[in-house]
Amino acid sequence: KAAIQARTDLFKCTIGHLSSKRLDLEQITNELQQARKRQDFIETDLSEWQNKLKQLKEELTTQPNVIVHEDSTKLISNIHINVFDGKELFNSSAGDAVFEENGKVVCVKANPNMYSEVRGKCEYTIGEHRIFLKIEELNGWTLFGIISKSTPLQVHSYASPSCYGWYNGSNYNYAAGQRINGEGTTAQKNDTIQLVINCDKKLIRFINEQKNEVLELNVDTDKCPFPWQLHLNLNLPTTRIRIIS
Repeated sequence: KAAIQARTDLFKCTIGHLSSKRLDLEQITNELQQARKRQDFIETDLSEWQNKLKQLKEELTTQPNVIVHEDSTKLISNIHINVFDGKELFNSSAGDAVFEENGKVVCVKANPNMYSEVRGKCEYTIGEHRIFLKIEELNGWTLFGIISKSTPLQVHSYASPSCYGWYNGSNYNYAAGQRINGEGTTAQKNDTIQLVINCDKKLIRFINEQKNEVLELNVDTDKCPFPWQLHLNLNLPTTRIRIIS
């Protein structure tokens, strides 16, 4: 049974990867068709589309890294599939966030909006994924968590209906965009945190080993449908977060 489940997970991983790339291709195709109808594209647009197609080709020929874990402590070995894309980068935002080092770092350098939504590049639909984040600077509040890709970007993304995550320095978290009292994170400057995204069990986990802190949230996929994305909501300058894996 465990082997059958592992094969099923691996198959879903492959299909999910290809489906994600198909959607990316459809988006590029739609952009090209719209530009052709309007006849308003310029040379820089052509260059951007060429780069997108080149990147998509590379991603189509590169499967996600898969690690098979076997728990031999049980009478019948339990096999579990962990999927690691290894390419997580900060990729999109609403507000005043600035990306540096090709998306490895996000920072806030101005604050007219007070809040900024930030999302990662990767999409998560199956398996367990671990993202390590280094808090290089922290000012005000920062939310760490996930959001559904289908949810539009907005500066007050903590209130988005698919937002799940934790705020630092406050005794509350957000689930389906609703504030819940009782469980926040004590993360501070120079802490390294681990965000665990478990699509199979439909939960996320926040781990801060320096503070001996482990927090967990169950995710309602009716309110936060797959694919999920890494999601931060940043507050004030000079907040600076780095992806270290």
